Amino acid sequence: MIDKARKAAKRLSAALGDGLIEVVEDGRGVVARIEPGALHTALDALRNDSSTPFEMLAHETAIDWSNWPKDAGHAKDNKRFSLIYNLFSISTRTRIFLEIDLAEGQTAPSATEHFASANWAEREIYDMFGIKFTGHPDLRRILMWEGFEGHPLRKDFPRHGINPQDFPQE
Repeated sequence: MIDKARKAAKRLSAALGDGLIEVVEDGRGVVARIEPGALHTALDALRNDSSTPFEMLAHETAIDWSNWPKDAGHAKDNKRFSLIYNLFSISTRTRIFLEIDLAEGQTAPSATEHFASANWAEREIYDMFGIKFTGHPDLRRILMWEGFEGHPLRKDFPRHGINPQDFPQE
């Protein structure tokens, strides 16, 4: 299966040109790191790939690199977050990951026009990390209540949480 993902990454590289940063293999498998502006082209290329169509967005999540040691992960200068897209080809049982690095306050393009499952995932990322998605049809909190201040999965959010008395239930 990894060979199919490697070949798909080569075809993706040809489709993206300068939009591709690098292709690496790690514990997850094949990971294509791309520029944020290349997301739609990458999703189109992978979804419409004739030999390995990645027709399912299995998962979309984020990582906050702000308090990680410099030698851990791949935290880039001026890039606080990474968005990870876990794409799966049902017909060939192949998986590939797309990764986008974002600076604080930088928006990402929404993947909702390509995959309906991105809707809830992006709302969760917005709610927990504060990353905004351009072109999202309904970007609002999904887990925390309206009026909640902060984003609980950011590394600078207090470990002990908030005082429940500060937010009385109605």
